[in-house]
Amino acid sequence: MRTSFTSGVVIGGIVGATMSMMINGDIDMRRTLKRIMRFKKDVYRKSRRIMSDICSMMQ
Repeated sequence: MRTSFTSGVVIGGIVGATMSMMINGDIDMRRTLKRIMRFKKDVYRKSRRIMSDICSMMQ
């Protein structure tokens, strides 16, 4: 239950931020989307490294 709540909060935050950016016309969406994609790749890479470290510690 804890992971479902956390993932829901994260996804809801991302959706809310995206909607507010789309409503606000002053923001360059292409540049912002590139930043978001870069951030997601970095988070994925870091979480993958953490998981591999945890797996190697468990062995």
